[in-house]
Amino acid sequence: MKILFSFFKYLLPALMWAIFILILATLNNGGFVSQTFLGIETDKWGHLFMFSILVFFIMQGLIKYWRFSFFLKKIQLYAFVIAFLYGVIIELIQHFLTSYRTAEIWDIVANFVGCLIGLLLFKSVYGNLKFLDKDI
Repeated sequence: MKILFSFFKYLLPALMWAIFILILATLNNGGFVSQTFLGIETDKWGHLFMFSILVFFIMQGLIKYWRFSFFLKKIQLYAFVIAFLYGVIIELIQHFLTSYRTAEIWDIVANFVGCLIGLLLFKSVYGNLKFLDKDI
């Protein structure tokens, strides 16, 4: 029980962010008209941002839980897959469980790119994580 609690303690920011994404994705958009910025719809920029932060938080939580740099590749894979599948599930929820939202393949693409950006963001902030190995 203590191990499970510490696991969720480290992942709490990621869980809270995932809930925030779910709420935003299932709310009625109130007639919001998407604009374009640099030729890309603004809602796709939102997807990029939301999922890059989600991957960052997942990786941060897993690194704090495992505390060894040699888990980095596995953590990158886990964070990417979890966040990307979460994005696909949200699109399915929008398609099947809401009447006022629609699923779009370009949202899934934006989520995918956002996940990749999250990996790059984490790497740029924390580097190769060799500082963790000093505790051994």
